[in-house]
Amino acid sequence: MIKRKYKSILIKICIVLIFILLLSIYFFYDPVRSVVNLILISFIIAYAIKPLRNYFCDKFKISKRISSLIIIILSIGLFTTIIYFIVPTIIYESGNFGVMLDNVELYLMNMANKLNLSDLSLFETAYIQINEKINLFLASLSGNLIDNIASILENLVGFAIVPVVAYYFLADGELIYNKLLLIFPTDKRILIRKINGNIDKVLSRYIISQLLLSGIIGVLTFIMLIILGIKLPLILAILNAIANIIPYFGPIIGGAPIVFIALMQSPTKAILALIGAFVIQQIEGDLLAPKITGVCINFHPIIIIILLILGGKIGGAAGMILAVPILVIIKVIYDDINYYLF
Repeated sequence: MIKRKYKSILIKICIVLIFILLLSIYFFYDPVRSVVNLILISFIIAYAIKPLRNYFCDKFKISKRISSLIIIILSIGLFTTIIYFIVPTIIYESGNFGVMLDNVELYLMNMANKLNLSDLSLFETAYIQINEKINLFLASLSGNLIDNIASILENLVGFAIVPVVAYYFLADGELIYNKLLLIFPTDKRILIRKINGNIDKVLSRYIISQLLLSGIIGVLTFIMLIILGIKLPLILAILNAIANIIPYFGPIIGGAPIVFIALMQSPTKAILALIGAFVIQQIEGDLLAPKITGVCINFHPIIIIILLILGGKIGGAAGMILAVPILVIIKVIYDDINYYLF
């Protein structure tokens, strides 16, 4: 009994140490992080379109390889079409954003007049601070122009690999998985299959539901911004959709730019935008999320908030987005090991 107890503690310590070692390699070794990020993106894409692959296989009685190839080609075509129509709009809106920044002082003075404020020192201070931040940002961009161009080209090459890796995840995922199982002793393979099955079930549900919810939030936000006549609707809608993936902080991160841009147009629009963003979040939280996500992932809010802060400190926005899925995987592994071994 005592040996079994010590064995249980030793296994848990080893799992924690291995996890810390892997995280350290990821966060402190850039080449590894770049490769892992590409694999993660490919993995998420494969997870998102895996149900469609299964549908094609069952509906048209074709192999997984052919089905995966068709879906990847269709996905590339859809992505290219979206980029073709969206990028010009984003470029146009970005130009408008530059004009708006040039007229920040005018917006602040108009706001002061509308609010009948006699003391403009607060607005002057705000303008000076905003102007300094913008100048520093532009100086940083121009100073690192060559590095930025090289980084963009490197990322483009990397993202060109993503569809290929996603295809192999879809077509040969089971084969790769079975090959990896050979590393482990025979008596442990059944346990690993069970753990992997549970991770697959929870993680696929989480990824698909979050992508679907983010898409709906993006569309609702875009419609709201168009109705209210707020500038930069497409950029703000995309930002809000992406931010929505982050629990708790997401609505604030996505909603703040909307209210700020609306405030630069008029205080009334800012209030309406704030109300609209709140209504959209209520619709998402009370109506859409329970139906799409199904059973909620039960973690105490404090745990999630601490994890989000750590993820943000370590990996920025990507760290905050990946924090919850990583926590889900750890919880499933921990629960299954406790259940099947102890």
